[in-house]
Amino acid sequence: MTPLRQQVINYMTLRGFTESTCKAYLYQLTELAKYFHRSPDALSDSELQEYVLYLIRDRHWSRSSCRQAVHAIRFLYSKVLDRPLCQLRLPYQKKDQKIPDLLYPDEVHAIIRHCTHVKQQSAIALSYATGMRIGEICALRIDDLDGPHHRIKVRQGKGLKDRYVLFPEGVKRQLRYYWQRYQPIDVLFYGQHKHRSYDAKYLRLEIKDAAKRAGIQKTVRFHSLRHAFATHQLMAGMPLTRLQLLLGHRHLSTTLVYLQWIAMMDPCQKISEDLLGPAWCVS
Repeated sequence: MTPLRQQVINYMTLRGFTESTCKAYLYQLTELAKYFHRSPDALSDSELQEYVLYLIRDRHWSRSSCRQAVHAIRFLYSKVLDRPLCQLRLPYQKKDQKIPDLLYPDEVHAIIRHCTHVKQQSAIALSYATGMRIGEICALRIDDLDGPHHRIKVRQGKGLKDRYVLFPEGVKRQLRYYWQRYQPIDVLFYGQHKHRSYDAKYLRLEIKDAAKRAGIQKTVRFHSLRHAFATHQLMAGMPLTRLQLLLGHRHLSTTLVYLQWIAMMDPCQKISEDLLGPAWCVS
């Protein structure tokens, strides 16, 4: 490991960066070094700009990937190397304003019904019922479940913030069935060892496969469940500020996007009160 790489790791650790952010930044800086075959701290401003243009023109990276590269470079130079940002002329592209394929309640229920394993089915159902992110689902522990008060505590979610989410009766029934099968001890969803969190890649694969088995032609990702939770709750009448708290959004403007999305959905779609009725729940 080079001294610069260790310096970057040490600074990110002191700043409390999440594991995923650390991996992403190190990957971006490694790609930068590979392109020039030199250490990133030896590059000029013009070379940095050349690299970002290379990502856009030659590698055809998406805007989000290019933004991540720019963030990593800015972090290295402004924080670790203490190099003035005013000397960096890096293009900062706006985020794509794309609307994802939105799922209706019957489509979500069909996906859950077509899951082949109880563990993955339970994790997918929990995400839809609460709006939790995939990393938050995998990090969930038994002590975070508060059945009597109908809430779940999300510890150190995105932005290292704690929050509470809903714990509806439908998902409680599903988790009771899951509990009988797997008997978790500490981590709610575990992998080969009961004290290690379940690998998120298996949840990503399962939801795509379940959507295909259900005959859904839309592009479905695990994050689609969070979008479904938000849009369905708004359609059921939840106040926007309440939804903001449940999703853990820092700014209300982020939550407002869902108001634009539900305008495109069929208002006649029936929304269950607890979002998880007997239409799919195991018995």
